[in-house]
Amino acid sequence: MTREKIESLIKRFRLGHSILVVLTIVSIYFWIALRDYNLLKFIGITINIAGLVVWWSARFTLAKNWSMGFGKPKINQLVTHDIYSKIRHPIYWGINLTLTGLIILYPKYWFSVLGILIIVYFFYRMRVESGYLLEKLGEEYRNYKRKTWI
Repeated sequence: MTREKIESLIKRFRLGHSILVVLTIVSIYFWIALRDYNLLKFIGITINIAGLVVWWSARFTLAKNWSMGFGKPKINQLVTHDIYSKIRHPIYWGINLTLTGLIILYPKYWFSVLGILIIVYFFYRMRVESGYLLEKLGEEYRNYKRKTWI
C-alpha cells in the first residue's frame, strides 16, 4: 500500500488523532483504576501526564505539517514555534513519556515488553527523521538543533 493510499485512509476515517486519543483514554482508565497509591505510582502518573501534555501540545502545534510515522517524513516547513522551539521531536518524546508512565502504573511483563519495543521504535524514528531533516534542510536544521533542548 502506498503512502498516498494510507494517508487517504487516515483522512477518510479521521484516524489522525486516534492513537493519541486511545492512549489518553487508557491513561485515564489507569488513573481511575489505581488502587494502591505510593511514590512510584505518583511518579508514573506524573510522567504519564507530562507525556500527554507534550504530545497533545506538539500535535496541535504541528497541525497540517504532521504525517504518520512511517517512511520518510513529509515536511512542508520546519516548525520552530511553541513546544518545537524547546524540544525536537516532541510527539515522539510525548509518546515515550506517556508509555513510560503507563509501564510504571501497570508493571505487567507483557505490557512492559510491548511498551519498551514501542519506545525503542520511536527513538529510532527520531534518528531517522533527524537524518532526513538534516539532509533536506541542511544549515536551517543545524541551527534549529542548536537552539532546542533534545
